[in-house]
Amino acid sequence: RTREGTRGPIATLVVVVTGTAVAALAYRRWMAPKAPAEHDPWLVAVTSYPMSGRGCHRGRQFSEAELVSRSTTAVEGQFETEKEAVAQAKRVRQCTAEFEDWADEHFGTGPPPWDSVEGENFDNDSEVLIRVVRQSVLDAEKKADEALLQKAARTAAQKQQKKKKQKESALQRSGKVHYSFPGPPRGVDANAELEVLVDADLLAYAVPRGEKFDKQKHARAEPAQLAGCRSLMIRATDGAVAEEGFVEQTRSLLEACTSLEELHWHDAAHISRILCGTDAEGENPKQSRLTRSLRVLSLPYCSRNFGPEELADLAIFSGLEALDLRSSLDMELGIGHPATMRDPYDSDEGGDCEPLPYSEALVAVAQANRKLKEVDLDGILDFDAFSYCLDQHAVCTVEAGGARVKLGRKTAW
Repeated sequence: RTREGTRGPIATLVVVVTGTAVAALAYRRWMAPKAPAEHDPWLVAVTSYPMSGRGCHRGRQFSEAELVSRSTTAVEGQFETEKEAVAQAKRVRQCTAEFEDWADEHFGTGPPPWDSVEGENFDNDSEVLIRVVRQSVLDAEKKADEALLQKAARTAAQKQQKKKKQKESALQRSGKVHYSFPGPPRGVDANAELEVLVDADLLAYAVPRGEKFDKQKHARAEPAQLAGCRSLMIRATDGAVAEEGFVEQTRSLLEACTSLEELHWHDAAHISRILCGTDAEGENPKQSRLTRSLRVLSLPYCSRNFGPEELADLAIFSGLEALDLRSSLDMELGIGHPATMRDPYDSDEGGDCEPLPYSEALVAVAQANRKLKEVDLDGILDFDAFSYCLDQHAVCTVEAGGARVKLGRKTAW
């Protein structure tokens, strides 16, 4: 260990935690000591940093830039002598929970830096590094971190732009309608033939996604447009959804779309009543031209209005080839479910547990739509929502019927 060396906020992680990228950054800092300036006080620097692969970050390894951006450094006082700073650092360590019960014996009378990762509490989401350094050292580290993050941002932007172009090309080749979340300019859309917005007056206006609605600018969707469109994207203002006549008016809108094959409904509400014809109590779904002829049904990001009953009602459809439920299954409905508390290593426990909330409904929809080729559940891996929403057996049953189930990738821990 060095005292006035240049161990940065991540230095102690080099051996214990992360890989070569972070090690390179820390090594540069360690090997580049600074000459003290004319007035260069000693500081106690307390850095909190996330633990790669542990706690809530299990399964994830941070890059060098991610680790820097997620670390925070607080300064505890300025001192003229190193001895004073070390004394303050000890007081800080004694008051820091991550060092409780083990640090005094482990570090003894040794000088800082002290890193709580050495306590080997593998449940910690983050760790704390306490150092005594010169002001000039901390300033140099901050400058290096800023340069690192700027470079990482440029690299990420270039990669994102390349990925966006690849997705645009793929969508053009496929000819499929697709909506990204978030939408352009970050995302890539392949728009439906007609995009409408239902306003608080319960009238449908032709408003392309991304444009701010203006009654003076946007005309109402004409009956001929509705009757002829094969793909429709619909969304509604909050004021419209709250109106008493919203259900009947939206039903009428969809009934006017006599050629409709694809429906992309963003932030959908009253799904069973509008699409499946159920009554106010959610009973007695009714067959319609829509339930027989619709090939693609997209209901992304509507979890606040989409419970297992709404999914089960979709079994009244019979011709679906693609079902988009991105981030629409509500994991909170499974919290506290007996299946989520089973011990996976105990073969005698939980054998007869009832299915997770959406399992039976998803299987029923797949069985009612024999032409189903794709079910998009992107987002269900975030926060381990899959284990609260669906049984693996349900997904296997759907796939055995010939449909591809897309789970996406985990982006939120």
